[in-house]
Amino acid sequence: MSSHKVGLDFGTANSVVSYFENGTLHLFEYEFKNGQKHIPSLIVYDGDGIVIGDAARSKIIRDPNVEGYGRFQKQLLFHTSKYLNSDQEQRARITVTADFLRELLFSKEVQSSSFSQQKGNIKNLVISIPETYYRDIANQEKVCLNRLIMNELGIGANNFQLISESVAAATYWIWEKQRQNLETHGNLLVCNMGSSSFNLSLCSISTTEKVKVLYSDNYGDAGFDFDRQCVQLAYTEKHGHFLAEESREFIRLLKDFELKKVNSHQESTSRLITYLKMPEAMAEYNLYCFGGGYAVKCQHISEAFAPIQKGIQEVIQHLYIWMQSHQQSFDFLFIIGDLCQFILTQNTILQALDIQESDPRFDPSFNNAYSSFAISHGACLIANSLIDPVERCVYTLGIVAENLNANAERERQLIPIIQGGTDLDDLLETQFLDQPLLTAFTGNFSTITVWVDAHLQGDIFREVKLDAIKLPNYSCRNHWRVGMRVNHSHIFYLVIEDCKNKQRLEYELGILSNIVAQL
Repeated sequence: MSSHKVGLDFGTANSVVSYFENGTLHLFEYEFKNGQKHIPSLIVYDGDGIVIGDAARSKIIRDPNVEGYGRFQKQLLFHTSKYLNSDQEQRARITVTADFLRELLFSKEVQSSSFSQQKGNIKNLVISIPETYYRDIANQEKVCLNRLIMNELGIGANNFQLISESVAAATYWIWEKQRQNLETHGNLLVCNMGSSSFNLSLCSISTTEKVKVLYSDNYGDAGFDFDRQCVQLAYTEKHGHFLAEESREFIRLLKDFELKKVNSHQESTSRLITYLKMPEAMAEYNLYCFGGGYAVKCQHISEAFAPIQKGIQEVIQHLYIWMQSHQQSFDFLFIIGDLCQFILTQNTILQALDIQESDPRFDPSFNNAYSSFAISHGACLIANSLIDPVERCVYTLGIVAENLNANAERERQLIPIIQGGTDLDDLLETQFLDQPLLTAFTGNFSTITVWVDAHLQGDIFREVKLDAIKLPNYSCRNHWRVGMRVNHSHIFYLVIEDCKNKQRLEYELGILSNIVAQL
């Protein structure tokens, strides 16, 4: 069997795998023993076997009605659970996540329906994660995923890459537009409304097939909170009080509501359009009937959606302030994510951007046809080097030096080596300080302090032990300079070079996000 370079959209609603074959992008569907095919959801099993759907987010669940489905055990890696917070439970989450990815991607068992068993070996893997997680150097979920892939799944650091959902979606947008011989130069605004958050990213795209995120903002607790609020409003309408969200009854109603919402999407969209035109006349109309005697009215939808609407408006307002101050604008609009198919979401985004559906920057037919799998397809294109995103190191990195001040007192000096905002492509080559700073060290120094300006986290310091490193040919006349580099897998290296003969010593410090997270 052949080898593939694949992309994985590791999202909340679905875990979607895309692969490239014979010049065409394909979706991988897991095939069960009974012949059914399915795109795996991020769902796991809890000990009681209660079916609660992928929006439950806090428990391990499965669907016992589908043969073999229980083997897909997946805990939501990307969300902190209010029920799972101890070290032991955190480890359990990582283990379950590793089991899920192993079964989905790498299992070689004869009875397995994994990608490796059905399609061939995975040569390279690109996984998309939310933009906010991607940009946060110390994000725990990103750190866990990095460790999991290398330690639990055994993929080499040079064979996998994490990419932001926004960049993946923009990558796919470029690919499809170019296939249609349409313009792909300018700024693309990607609006991603998933089941957990709303992310907005302004991406610069060029004819050289490069993608660079210029600006990004996020509003959390979006889709899942909307579903919960709808269920609570329907329950309160009938019983006069809220329902405990940890109860089996709430979980049952939440699942039933979500199924009803998905299955009646076209009909409910038509009704909502009528409601938007005649809100008073349609306020009491039962839009969704579910759970055996419960109903979500049109006015409930407006009430549950109001916080999301406000969040979207605020995020877009921040974008306009930034664009004005940086003399930027957007030339294209791409709306992706499950909840972006919801009419209230689309209307809110368009109204906040002050554009109509007929605006040339927005193509409704393109969005409806290509948005569903844009992230996984984009990750696959990046894995196959068909589109080259430009990633940036958000944080300033450097070392700490000590100088004597005018009073002959030791004074700590923070010296940057890598400036925040530097393209990661540029960091593949070592970035050096212009001035040699190691002339005062002896020939066998043992530590050096690395400094990271992590913005929200503040300045972070790490003392790096260099016991195995000895400066060769040391003398007081030798000059040494310090440099740093970061490879595509975000592995961080400290480099020391002799200024005269260019002899280098490299010290691998590990994955950059791990370094910060351990402090």
